[in-house]
Amino acid sequence: MLFDGIAFAPRSSQRHIAQLDVSQANQLSLRVDGDIISCDLQYADISAPLGKLPVKFIFPNGWVFTVERNADVNQWLVLNKQSSWIDKLETNWLAWIVSAVVCLCAVLIFYCYVLPWTSDKVAKAVPEHIAVSLGDKILEGLDNSWEESKLSVEQQQQIRQRLAQHLTHLEKLPYSIKLEFRASDMGANAFALPGGKIVLLDDMVQLAEGPQQLDSIILHEIGHIHHNHMLKKLVHSSLLSVGVALLTGESSGVIDNLAGLGVFLLSNGHSREAELEADAYARVAMLERYGTSQPLAQILKLLDEQNASDIPEWISTHPDFEQRIQAANEE
Repeated sequence: MLFDGIAFAPRSSQRHIAQLDVSQANQLSLRVDGDIISCDLQYADISAPLGKLPVKFIFPNGWVFTVERNADVNQWLVLNKQSSWIDKLETNWLAWIVSAVVCLCAVLIFYCYVLPWTSDKVAKAVPEHIAVSLGDKILEGLDNSWEESKLSVEQQQQIRQRLAQHLTHLEKLPYSIKLEFRASDMGANAFALPGGKIVLLDDMVQLAEGPQQLDSIILHEIGHIHHNHMLKKLVHSSLLSVGVALLTGESSGVIDNLAGLGVFLLSNGHSREAELEADAYARVAMLERYGTSQPLAQILKLLDEQNASDIPEWISTHPDFEQRIQAANEE
């Protein structure tokens, strides 16, 4: 049996049309440029077959012969026990199915268990001064598009005084709380930043129908700080992005965009869980401070009416408002 291929002389990149004679048992004979180079099979180094890659025969004297995969080559490799276990797996459909199931289970375990655990541990290990500095940088960036609050100094002071009273009754928090007021055209909203900063937009203050409703929103943001959601989310998103990049490898722009969408959707699920935890924290705090969590349910209803849209829950960063309102009503 003769294999047609390309040969390379020792320490040379010049290509030679050649044939490899494998018809004799345990013997290889390379025919190139009128010469015959022979050796025992046991002394030749044969590359492990992988997919459709050419098979390489390396002779003891340095000559190299490469041949494309075909039926004859594959048959010879099997008969001479030169077929690798990877090559066997590639042609075994059952092995493909098992491998796919194992990979899927590994991805699910990583996302459901390893990723949250790692995010929590890394977030807790971040020094306080770094978290505070990070919050300052984020607020500095947001201030490029936000304006100073239009609320009166007296009104801001009243809200800060109520916050100070609440903090004396709450369990110890990982950071000192600092309340910031800003104006924006993005509607009623409030944000918790790394390091203990809470940003309250003017529209949120105006939307609240009384101090208790506004306090429930502030307590909700304190809930994010209590659970350290901001740093967890940063770590979570970063690890998730790296994981998706490792899975997709070197990819085209289309694949990159799809990978980005996948990270977005998975991260949103993490955000919804954080919102429900912050709601639960605010509900308990409202019951302790005011004896009722109805103000939280009421302000959530107002926010629902303001932000009414047809966006499905799976693409939203917040859980369904009806679910949140129902939970806030449970006293």
